[in-house]
Amino acid sequence: MNLRQLDVIPTPWTQRWDRARRSLLPVVCFCGCGLAALWLWGRQAQFPNAVGEVEAVRIEISAPADGVLAPSSHGPWRLFDRVDQEMVLAQLDDRAVRAEMATLQAEVARLRGELTAAVEQLALDEAARKLDHEREARRLAWQLQQHRLDLLDRRTLIETDRAEELRLQTELSFLEPLRTRGTVTELQVTVQRLQRDVVQKRISENERALAESQAQLQAAIATLDAYPGSPAASADKLLAPLEAAITVGERRLDQLQVELAALQIRAPFRGTICAIHGWPGQRIRSGDPIFTLAAEVGSSIISYVRQEQRIRPAVGMSVAVRVRGSRTPPVESVVARVGPQVELVPTHHLRDPKVQEWGQPVCIQPPPGLELRPGELIDVTFCRLPGSSSL
Repeated sequence: MNLRQLDVIPTPWTQRWDRARRSLLPVVCFCGCGLAALWLWGRQAQFPNAVGEVEAVRIEISAPADGVLAPSSHGPWRLFDRVDQEMVLAQLDDRAVRAEMATLQAEVARLRGELTAAVEQLALDEAARKLDHEREARRLAWQLQQHRLDLLDRRTLIETDRAEELRLQTELSFLEPLRTRGTVTELQVTVQRLQRDVVQKRISENERALAESQAQLQAAIATLDAYPGSPAASADKLLAPLEAAITVGERRLDQLQVELAALQIRAPFRGTICAIHGWPGQRIRSGDPIFTLAAEVGSSIISYVRQEQRIRPAVGMSVAVRVRGSRTPPVESVVARVGPQVELVPTHHLRDPKVQEWGQPVCIQPPPGLELRPGELIDVTFCRLPGSSSL
């Protein structure tokens, strides 16, 4: 019997599955695990590599001056009341400022009376000064005319003496020839000559006096020309104390304006009242807290880049942010500012609260349209340098 003619016995399916499980399935599983590992490795770059926190501004509103809290026009504040920017939160009693204002008004009235008296005194001084000025002007004019009269007198004497000299010289010229002929005596000629010499000496003295009188006349003319008109009485010395007092009053008014403006305590930003420390009727001192105000909007996101991370943050670097616990996709943003020093990372930013970490702080600009509450934790993904390993 030929064996080829016999029917081939088929291999059971269980045997075939056992062969495939032992030879093919390990290869398929190995390839699938490799592909899954590559896929997970590629997605690792998309995982957040830092924790950020929305900046939470929380300040205490303090009293700018001593005083008593007055009732607010808004009514009694309650916890978690929302206030707008520049809204009046509290107001100090203004009785002290009003009393100082009344004192300043009385001081102004007193200074006004002193100023009126000073005007009257200036008028009296002006009248006396004008009288003295006119008296001096008349004296100078009289002195000028006196010098002119003296000059005229000297000139008259000189001209008279010159005429006398000419007469005596003429007579002497007539007597000298007669003396030689013996008609007149020597005594007559000598007397005539002495009279002429006396007249000549008097002319010389009068000419010197005339020169002095001319000089005095020119000086008097110059003095009269240079003499000013009727001057106004000087008010600088008389009004100097009043001017100083008025200046002090102006400075006091500026101070009162500052104090009056400080009576109203306004909210520096829009926020929510988290604590109330003072109530109307309570006396407070400068610096005492009245309210604790928390901002409703965070202006930036603060995160830290650890020392072991191969990331060098820079202004303008692209980052992806997402609210922790949110299922929304990450939103692109940029680094706005970078801190200059490595600092201790806050506890609520740590991956393990028991292990301290240090990092460089960065400020991230909040993306537009993303609702962020102050103090909220944010998952941050920084762009890594090429070739950096996973964190």
